[in-house]
Amino acid sequence: MNKLLSDCIEDLGVNIFKLLNRKESNPNIFHNYCLLDAPVELDQKVKVFKKCETYNQPELVGTTIISDLNINTYKLLSKHRPILILEDLNKKNQINNNIYFDEISGKDSKCKERGCLIYLHGFSERSYDNEIKFLFKKLLKEVPGLKVLAVQLPYHMKRSPAGQPYSGNYIFDSCPLVTIDGFSQGVHDVSQVISYAKKHYKKVIVGGFSLGGLITSFLGTCDDRADLYIMGQAGASLPETLEHLHVCPGLTTKRKSWIKQGWNFQTLYTQLELIKYKPVIPPEKVVSIAGAYDKLITLERVNTLREFYKSKFNITYRSGHIGLLIEWKNVMNQIVIIINRVLEGV
Repeated sequence: MNKLLSDCIEDLGVNIFKLLNRKESNPNIFHNYCLLDAPVELDQKVKVFKKCETYNQPELVGTTIISDLNINTYKLLSKHRPILILEDLNKKNQINNNIYFDEISGKDSKCKERGCLIYLHGFSERSYDNEIKFLFKKLLKEVPGLKVLAVQLPYHMKRSPAGQPYSGNYIFDSCPLVTIDGFSQGVHDVSQVISYAKKHYKKVIVGGFSLGGLITSFLGTCDDRADLYIMGQAGASLPETLEHLHVCPGLTTKRKSWIKQGWNFQTLYTQLELIKYKPVIPPEKVVSIAGAYDKLITLERVNTLREFYKSKFNITYRSGHIGLLIEWKNVMNQIVIIINRVLEGV
């Protein structure tokens, strides 16, 4: 795909997201986090990303079959401790304190279990329906013996608090402290799921795209227990990305207000700058996937991440963030090869 066509698809997709999110954004029902509209800088000594080596026992809350896939939905209590200033608000949003994940396997699969993929979705996703139909079904066919644990990240899907304008709103479209704590919780929750997976699967792979890829990139600074980390559409310099994140109408308005008040916007998100940390995983565990013409997570920021991790596996497809839907077959084929090698211990 050439850059001109990629840009057209990207602009169209971004505008659709903006309309969807703006349509559902009503400040009158923005719950309690609207009280934190004023920016507050977080103490630099606060440790944002931590490994969680224990897990609460998951509870089976649902079983279904979709597209010939068995899906068991589990719930477990998050062990994340919020930033002190957010503790009272966190108690009012108990629904976000439960981690949900779908354990997905082939309906008639008779293959010996080889491992699991802990999959992390993108920002503002409302459900895993599309991944189940178009991604997981093909992946489980191409990688025999694999199971998928599809995790719902903070403030998304079943974890969406009452009054939140749209799925995932708080994690980007609210204020810096909530965003930083949302990423902190996302990393800690996924680390908790890794603890569960290590007890039940021979090999554990973790990864995702966009928000899921970013969470994976921060996970690589504190938890080295997975066998592979797939950082799809993830780059360094997240504060810079947030400054130009046009799919969040509320954040766009607040950014202008904060800058007018004299705040340095990117400084408010300093704790989300990847290069402030140190990698704890070796290069051979890192897969970086990027769009050559991505406007949301630019290739320049991805290259900074690749240099940070010295990533062994780099996949660059010829389109943008949303254009991955068109380039997916080629990307998928390369991912399948890498996953099979990891499961085989090669």
